[in-house]
Amino acid sequence: MTMHGAHNGYLVVLSIAVAILASFVSLSLASRIRASRGRARQVWLAAAAATLGGGIWSMHFVGMLAFSMPGVTMGYDSGQTLLSLAIAIAFTGAGLATFNWLRVTARRIALAGLLIGSGAVAMHYLGMAAMRMPATLAYDWGWVTISVMIALGAATTAVWLAAREQRTSQMAAAAMVMGAAIAGMHYSGMRAAIFTVAHHSDHAQGVASIGQTNLAIAISLITVVVLLLLLAAAQLERIYRRTARREAKTALRLKIADLLRGQSPEEALPEVAALMGAHFGVTRTGYGDLDPVEDQFDYRACWTDGTVPALVGRFPAAAFGVKIVAALNAGTTVAIDDLSASPLSDDMRTQDTAREVDTRAILVVPFVRDGRLRTIVYLNDRQPRRWHPAEVAFMEEIAERTRLVIERAAAEAQLRELNTTLEARVEARTAELRQTQEALLQSQKMEAVGQLVSGIAHDFNNLLGAVVGAFDLIRRRADDSDRVRSYADTGLKAAERGAKLTSQLLTFARAQGIQLQPLRVCDVIQAMAELLRRTLGPMIALDLKLAAVPVPVLADPTQVEMMILNLAINARDAMPDGGTLTIATATRHIGSDTELEPGDYVEIAVSDTGIGMDEATLRRAMEPFFTTKPVGKGTGLGLAQIYGSARQAGGTVRLSSTPGIGTTVSVLLPRTNREPESVAVKTRTEAGPDARLRILFVDDDVELRGIFATALTALGHHVIEAGGGDEALDLIGRTTPDVALLDFAMPGMNGAELALALKQRMPDLPILFASGFADTEALDRAGATTVLRKPFKLDDLLPALHGAMQRQAGDVVAERQDAPIDR
Repeated sequence: MTMHGAHNGYLVVLSIAVAILASFVSLSLASRIRASRGRARQVWLAAAAATLGGGIWSMHFVGMLAFSMPGVTMGYDSGQTLLSLAIAIAFTGAGLATFNWLRVTARRIALAGLLIGSGAVAMHYLGMAAMRMPATLAYDWGWVTISVMIALGAATTAVWLAAREQRTSQMAAAAMVMGAAIAGMHYSGMRAAIFTVAHHSDHAQGVASIGQTNLAIAISLITVVVLLLLLAAAQLERIYRRTARREAKTALRLKIADLLRGQSPEEALPEVAALMGAHFGVTRTGYGDLDPVEDQFDYRACWTDGTVPALVGRFPAAAFGVKIVAALNAGTTVAIDDLSASPLSDDMRTQDTAREVDTRAILVVPFVRDGRLRTIVYLNDRQPRRWHPAEVAFMEEIAERTRLVIERAAAEAQLRELNTTLEARVEARTAELRQTQEALLQSQKMEAVGQLVSGIAHDFNNLLGAVVGAFDLIRRRADDSDRVRSYADTGLKAAERGAKLTSQLLTFARAQGIQLQPLRVCDVIQAMAELLRRTLGPMIALDLKLAAVPVPVLADPTQVEMMILNLAINARDAMPDGGTLTIATATRHIGSDTELEPGDYVEIAVSDTGIGMDEATLRRAMEPFFTTKPVGKGTGLGLAQIYGSARQAGGTVRLSSTPGIGTTVSVLLPRTNREPESVAVKTRTEAGPDARLRILFVDDDVELRGIFATALTALGHHVIEAGGGDEALDLIGRTTPDVALLDFAMPGMNGAELALALKQRMPDLPILFASGFADTEALDRAGATTVLRKPFKLDDLLPALHGAMQRQAGDVVAERQDAPIDR
């Protein structure tokens, strides 16, 4: 009896869903093939082949399990079934491998589609042959032909879609069309099957058995999980590459900015060309200037990877070809993936030039000014290459940056020329000069970091000048003790100013952690009163209006001192003719505030009677790098650093000012119920300030270590020196120090890692960290309670060492008190 059988509708829908998902994942993986090179491209090609081939096979097998005939038991030959899977993957891989992802042609698409489609047909009919049942199988060749045509058409469409750049929505729509076509191929092939059953059976509607249904669902679930994992891998790889490209772009921008800012265009452009070549991975890149009179390009800067000749000297503009030159003259960026196949480069002159300079792909950005082509920036590759829109946009950005510098240099040259000509010529060129200046200002706005570095460099040069001068005078007047002491004080003050400047920068960047502890700001201000009066000078009166009953706040005492000192200096500069500086403290209750949590805060109000600020200046006063002072007189970080320190402590800063009347800066710090520590715990050795200590001093800076080791030894202490962690651990086995002084940033083993290793050998050893910049999280893990910030003085070091010993002793006492009593 001849039968066609029936399909379980639910499993049919499931098989189609598998086909659509496999199509979507394979299209996504194919996009990674286009975006990758070398070994990575081979990996994604294999993944795409396995996904599409395996997905087609999975859809086919689920569809087969959905098929049943009444009264007929079906089985499958496992060997032939697995062979059909291998055929699907192998033919799909062969089809994708033969396709040229850089140069899409109809012939390549047809060849790849033929291989993949043939694999799908072979897989389907081999899978049909794997069926085992009490029936003979024949085919309706009309339906067979239809299924073959659908397979070839679906495969060719799949390759064509994979070769295109698509958004996710387009990819989803394409996957639905492909999935439906793949399913159409399968069910057309099933319709072609004619089964002749040898025995009688009833004519009830055939349905898939429970076993078949479960197997189909299991295969579908496994397929879906694998496809989703592959899709996730593709997405993660896409995110990683996007992040890497973004970081590489940022690094390239900074490097180019440094080159263009620090050198003349003639010096900088060759180095910029080398950076571009390495970033884009091309064989040649450079710059060319157009001589409008002779209509020739003068290639003055060129970089190559060594596989192609350098493009230097003069070449006729026509060598590019009429079409390309026309596009460049119109200000259009020219991006050609393959010069031998693009309509824009099909003239004989362009082809000859391409062969002469060994180039197949070009990306050229023109500089057009006053309606005329002036300069070009170009990338060349000796192989066909697909220029991604993001690459074109980034290249245009780099070109714009260099254009500003080139035109600025040209404007400066023109300015020098104008200074030697008649007044009439100067007036004729005024409008043009007003325009290189606008470009220059725009360039300066884009280089805010450069301005900061310039200001800091100026300040540091002044500081270093004072330090170097002091040391030079000490060397020259070594026999005059009074003058030596005076020169040393001058150099020390300059060094302290440098330390405060670096501290400002680190605090502003949130790179230097603050140490919050209970304190009374009134005590801090009272202790600074004499320093503030000396800082303000005789023309400015200091008026302290401190709260009668001060309450403690949670803050960093060093940061509070810097806040008050910086505000006092700003106020002094705002009162050039003298005036009054008032520092007042009070407790304020804050209810609803956008920056602060509800609660009580201590307000430090610093008011001056100076020139004040207008609205525009007041709005920008706390912006980083903004300053109204001349270059070298301020970095623009003072108020920004104060605001950052206050925010880190849980508070904020408020400003009010009136031109001609004065300015008030209010710092709000959160009140705490904890009282400041007043009684120090004795050390385990009962060592007082004059006790002789065995100090383990670990620092990789030989000069710094030597100076302080010599000073400590002169005071009677025994110093055990080590240049790194391994050396310190070796020494600790032969001696027992009272306290350890560790640098944080050291090669090999950093200070935090060394501290953990020391604690394992000597749990009660007090440890003090000294560093100019440290990883605060690493120090916290190492149990650090105090960090002595570099640079420091000997007067700071000894109290810090004793403090570390006192804190360690207190911790030991507390641990012993908390320990259970052994009865």
